Amino acid sequence: MPRALVGGVCLALAFTASPLLAQPSDRPAPVTAAAADLARGARNVADYLPTGFVRDGSVGYQAELQRAIDDAARDGLPLLFPAMTYRLDATGLELRSRSTLWMHGARFDLDRDARQDGQAFFGRDLSAVRIVGGEIVGHNDVWPAGVNIRGIHLTGASRDVRIEDVRMHDLSSNGIGVFASPDAPARDVWVIDVVVEHCCNVYGDYLAAKRGPEPGSVREDQGSICCYDVQDFVVRGCRFESSRSDGTHFFRCRRGQFTDNRVYGAKMGGYFLETCHDVIAAGNVIRDNGSRGVTIERGSTNCTLQNCVVAASGREGLWAPDCVGLVVCGNVFERNGRKAADTKDTKSCNVCVNTDSKDRAAARVADYLIADNLFYTDPFQIAAIRVDAAVATQIVIKNNLLRGDNRAIRVDGEAGDRVIVQGNVP
Repeated sequence: MPRALVGGVCLALAFTASPLLAQPSDRPAPVTAAAADLARGARNVADYLPTGFVRDGSVGYQAELQRAIDDAARDGLPLLFPAMTYRLDATGLELRSRSTLWMHGARFDLDRDARQDGQAFFGRDLSAVRIVGGEIVGHNDVWPAGVNIRGIHLTGASRDVRIEDVRMHDLSSNGIGVFASPDAPARDVWVIDVVVEHCCNVYGDYLAAKRGPEPGSVREDQGSICCYDVQDFVVRGCRFESSRSDGTHFFRCRRGQFTDNRVYGAKMGGYFLETCHDVIAAGNVIRDNGSRGVTIERGSTNCTLQNCVVAASGREGLWAPDCVGLVVCGNVFERNGRKAADTKDTKSCNVCVNTDSKDRAAARVADYLIADNLFYTDPFQIAAIRVDAAVATQIVIKNNLLRGDNRAIRVDGEAGDRVIVQGNVP
């Protein structure tokens, strides 16, 4: 490996290894021992490229990149991508088990003329995969409607996956999509410090002339991150912004943590759990999303929403139908239901507990604790909290601080001892 290239790679890794080293300086950053060891022990993509290769993405080297990935994974070695632009068509690059890709400074530019579904990276039934750094660039402004292209697309019973510090934008499907099955779930998938901006399929909301997904796309194309049947997952420190459909979507997932994330400006919902179990959401900021800020529904059990800010959602801040064992504590709900003024919505509120009329087969509504939250309302909401007592049992609403124009806790139907309301401060 050329000495200049090794030094450049080491310096790039050193700059990303520590916040202290990232400070501006007139002196070059020192090469850390760990970065030097990594560079010496890794394969380098540059060794697979032809002599005189260009760095601006004007020429594609997809076959060479695939050989580098295959060889490095076969030998169990990390693979370093020099900082440059890599041109990809929508067939993408196939990850292998034992793939470790170091991609800080690498820019993967997908084909502007793509006319078929695809992705930048994909893999099936993988284990021990690490993807660190890099930028994945889409072109949903010129791709035809219904062409669905993801950033990272994993299928099957993958295990031990880490995706860290990757930025993706302008894709027409998920930034990250992990799709397994109930019989063969994916496990131990971590997504950390990732940014996904302006991705997903186009989805017309309930006010649009054309509602629902664009022709040619499906529900799996919704969500900046979308996980089906993933267990023991962690999504932490990420920013999901300006999704063209949902900000996130977790379906039939178990034992997960969604913490310290930001979900901003999605066309549809922000944080979306569907038939999920034992999932913790904490420390997130979820604001300015076009539909519900948070949805936890369809038989989800033992899920929490704690210490989050949920603000300026188009509809409810939290819609929680058909769940059992839901804890909603220590959150700030601020003026959700902002579309109510335009739609004359007579059900708008910050938190709604009821049943989904379209899903009669869902589980019962039971064992909710809604406590120690702060609510700000505006004149267009019918209540801070609304509960349908006809379908709910053992709902406890206590010690919440209510502020704004409508400070009511509305219990519809005969509550009896099924809905307990106490200690709230209007």
